[in-house]
Amino acid sequence: MNILESVLDSSSHAIFTLDRDGIVTHINHQAKESFGLYNHSQQSHAAGRLERGDLVILATTVMGGDDGGLQQEDLAVLGIRDKKIQPGDMLAAVGVFGEGTMRPVYKFLRRRDAGNMTLETEWEGLPIRITIDGQEVSAAVGDVTYTIGYFMSICQCVVLDGKTRQVKFWEEKGYSARKEGAGNLLRGGSFQAKSPDGEIDVVGYYFREFFEGDRFEQHLQDVMSGKVERYEDEEYNINGYALSASILPVRENGDVSGVIVKFRRFEDMRTTILERNSAISAAERKYRQTEQGELREDGSFASLAGRSTAMASVRRYAYRLSQLDCNILITGESGTGKSFLARAIAQAQPRQGPFITVDCSTVTPTLFESEMFGYVGGAFTGANPKGKAGFFEEADGGTIFLDEIGEIPLNVQAKLLGVIQNKTLTRVGSTKTVPVDVRILAATNRNLRQEVAAGRFRQDLYYRISAFCVEMPPLRECQEDIYFLINDLMDRIREKYRMPDKCLSGEAFSRLLSYDWPGNIRELENVLESAVALSESDIIYAEHIRLESEPVQMTLKERLKAEEKRIIQQTLARCGGNRTAAMEQLGLSKTVFYGKLKEYQIT
Repeated sequence: MNILESVLDSSSHAIFTLDRDGIVTHINHQAKESFGLYNHSQQSHAAGRLERGDLVILATTVMGGDDGGLQQEDLAVLGIRDKKIQPGDMLAAVGVFGEGTMRPVYKFLRRRDAGNMTLETEWEGLPIRITIDGQEVSAAVGDVTYTIGYFMSICQCVVLDGKTRQVKFWEEKGYSARKEGAGNLLRGGSFQAKSPDGEIDVVGYYFREFFEGDRFEQHLQDVMSGKVERYEDEEYNINGYALSASILPVRENGDVSGVIVKFRRFEDMRTTILERNSAISAAERKYRQTEQGELREDGSFASLAGRSTAMASVRRYAYRLSQLDCNILITGESGTGKSFLARAIAQAQPRQGPFITVDCSTVTPTLFESEMFGYVGGAFTGANPKGKAGFFEEADGGTIFLDEIGEIPLNVQAKLLGVIQNKTLTRVGSTKTVPVDVRILAATNRNLRQEVAAGRFRQDLYYRISAFCVEMPPLRECQEDIYFLINDLMDRIREKYRMPDKCLSGEAFSRLLSYDWPGNIRELENVLESAVALSESDIIYAEHIRLESEPVQMTLKERLKAEEKRIIQQTLARCGGNRTAAMEQLGLSKTVFYGKLKEYQIT
């Protein structure tokens, strides 16, 4: 093996090269595998052609596709003269070549109706079963089954000798390159011998003898003639295989002396994607097992979104707080999973009782007090004459989650402070106090310290609810979480809409990873839902990923600064806004610490 062959074989792509006359000069191992130029069968058969009396078993997923151009007239030699059979149909048939004594048996489906298909019959007492199931086509002859997997289309053809009743031919991967499609054989074409570890030699031959595809041939000519500089990542159909290929010129003294063809089959790309997804799932399972081993009581936290270092820290801290009967403030941008964390805390805590969620941003301001603390009969015209318990009474003995607590009006904030301090409330229109035992979980996407400074949030209430604070990091600071989140969200989307499995291409993954996700997990879920709906195949490509803006690449320095800002903000939150305590925890001098606050505009 020379140096060039070693370099070609080390590539992850399939590659072959042609000289200016279209003669194959080199082909690597990956290309030979992709086009089926190796024979991996452990059985053998001699070379030959169909003879009168031979039994032909064939199954094509798309008639006229990857089957040697099979047509209606070709089927006539098997005794099949059904004008209803059209190009594009799925067909399974068994008949005698040259129209013997056996009446042909066949079944076909229109392409729009095609799915799975099974055909069973016998030939002189020998059971025959043809199966097409969407992933592979198989022909079982007695106890032996001949199978070919496929991505877009395929044809399996098995031939039994009319005299010996033994199998004399079967299709294997690469039959298009060998000109052994069912259509070729029925029109009198010959087939080559098969033997274990056999190989078809294509070097030194004109490329069209082995590689056919109109668009591919036209693009080859464009590059050879200098009409087009090159083609990159174009879609082609060569020998019935769907490919993504690049045609690159080889120049000598400024002239094109040949081309390099580099390609990957879509089927192989799909396999790679599935292998990657399986590896991610395995890593996720291993991570969860390890984490659950560290926090055995943490059943509700096992499904908490995110597996990064930042989220692991949040998870451990939040779980410890869940075991304390204290009020907790959860902060973070919209879409980071604050509500999800609140539910996880409520499920993991020792406290029993109801869990009441209040979205403070949706409560009418004039009804806020009565909704939160209830009212007695006659307090409102047209209201329930018996009065009504508020959210806090409904949560008595349990937990209340005040989502977007920063939206609560100032007059209600004062009454809420009294409930927290005294553990009692007074309904609107009453002077009677009602005892309540409620744990408060609150969440906000606002900076409550700034709200306090602006006079929109009571300072005493802020200190009451922020003694224990958990900050949810934005998704852009937890890039490694995206792999696991996509896996979880795709499963959720498939289940929600009852859709078949779909997976992301490498380009789609890269597009998702390079985006900064201002809407965080919620935006990621929306983007994935849209992509699943837009993709008509089982692979989601980059073109299906619809983002609000184009991804912005961050340099290492920018990423480090963003992480430094996040750490300072998180430490301040944990210290209840106490800058001295945060400065000590971070181990920074006063000059450096306040310099960072100014640089990152942290108030």
